[in-house]
Amino acid sequence: MRIMKIEGEKITVEVDLDNGARLSSVKWHGTEFAIQRREGWLSWGWYPMAPWAGRILDGKLRASDGSTLQLRTDVLGPHAIHGLAFDKPWREIAPGVASIDLVAPYEGARVEQKVVVDGDSFTYELSYIANGVDLPAWVGLHTWFPRTINGSPEAEIDFHPEKMLDVTPTLIPTGKYKEPNKPFPWDDVFTGVKGDPAVIWRGEAKLSISSPADWWVVYTEDPIGVCVEPQTAPPDSQNFGADLSKAHKLFSRFTFEKA
Repeated sequence: MRIMKIEGEKITVEVDLDNGARLSSVKWHGTEFAIQRREGWLSWGWYPMAPWAGRILDGKLRASDGSTLQLRTDVLGPHAIHGLAFDKPWREIAPGVASIDLVAPYEGARVEQKVVVDGDSFTYELSYIANGVDLPAWVGLHTWFPRTINGSPEAEIDFHPEKMLDVTPTLIPTGKYKEPNKPFPWDDVFTGVKGDPAVIWRGEAKLSISSPADWWVVYTEDPIGVCVEPQTAPPDSQNFGADLSKAHKLFSRFTFEKA
């Protein structure tokens, strides 16, 4: 197993290069904030979603020339989900930086991920480099936070969006918006987020997530973990006309403090 370790005085991040360059361990003062490995590709670590984040309806990708390309739907059908990089080996190209060359139909494009640790914070960058590949692309980070740490009460999510997307029963956005007043549990897409989202473990830690990302997915249906996911565009973007002109790069800062 190839592990790329990024260490600071207070934070240590481990990147599993053989398993999608996911952040397989995120520790602050020795406490783990990433769900550890369990069954399935989608349910552990913090992993990059590229060249798309979320689901694409029936795996049908509409190209700029009007043609339709079939994406893989074998991970969590009937739709394509979370891109082509989370279950592939990556390579380390510099300290804290990993890269992958994408497979068809994105062959020729690549993705880079960069982690920098600084005190009680670390930054995460995810970039899609098209290299002339003319296909829709957007990126995101799928976090997996434990519900409890060190015996704490269950994690609270401090999150204040203006709107949420209406979705079909198979979680494909309809393109319509509604008020974000749905009670937990959530597996939903939000925009217009005010302030920095945070996950709080009372008596232990608060983790704030600062990002210019316009879109966020929050997932609270898992018995041991919760997810707050910054994305540059919503799921199925290319099918309902979302703006992808600035969707190729994600930047996020994660900051820890005592709660």
